[in-house]
Amino acid sequence: MEFCLEFHMKRILVTNDDGIDAEGIKLLGKTLDDMGELFVIAPVEEQSGSSHSLTIGRPVRIEERDSHHIGIAGTPTDCVLLAHHSLMKSGIDLVVSGINHGYNLADDVLYSGTVAAAMEGRLLGYPAIGISAARDHSTIGHESLGFIRSYCGMVLDRGQPSLTSINLPEGEPAGIRATRLGKRVYKDVVNRSKDANGEWHLILSGELSSIPIEGADTEAVASGLISVTPLHLDLTSFDGMDELNEDLKKLINER
Repeated sequence: MEFCLEFHMKRILVTNDDGIDAEGIKLLGKTLDDMGELFVIAPVEEQSGSSHSLTIGRPVRIEERDSHHIGIAGTPTDCVLLAHHSLMKSGIDLVVSGINHGYNLADDVLYSGTVAAAMEGRLLGYPAIGISAARDHSTIGHESLGFIRSYCGMVLDRGQPSLTSINLPEGEPAGIRATRLGKRVYKDVVNRSKDANGEWHLILSGELSSIPIEGADTEAVASGLISVTPLHLDLTSFDGMDELNEDLKKLINER
């Protein structure tokens, strides 16, 4: 597979949830380096699993390494908000979050700080992309990085607000597939332990498995494909609207 598009100078916000010094964000920066003016604005410390949390009512420390590399003592959502409202006030053309150390597949997008950062970009009206891969980024294939460049270029040229979650397989990809979110099942386990001070703690862990769903992101990555999943922000269950209206009518009539 060969990917080749012409790019125009744009302002790109690069962020993540693994921290500004993580290998994934460095690799993403190198991949997008000549596509526009890159601003790497990311948490100072790892924020994995932070989802869409943000800091309210207290100062957020800023660590300016240079004019285009800024660490934020906060969450991925903080990074995007501060970029939008202050650090990149002259404009953002694209928000790219990643490359996450670990896949964000199926229900994982609800917990992921990587996807949440992209989601915040979309809420602010920008095209936004969350990118994830296996924890060992040395397994990411050259063609996968080429696809990321091409896809980002296409989204930049289109210039329309959008939200996409991309998961890269290990090794060179066997292809690319548009996917839906799959279903992963966690068998949660709570372990109780006592520390040196005699205080009890609960530790949540668990085993992971996936439910086979045709066309799902989990199936695509397992087959060695690049998974590209379009996401939207409306969580309304439209399938349940008619039943809910009937239930509400019954409650009203019974009063």
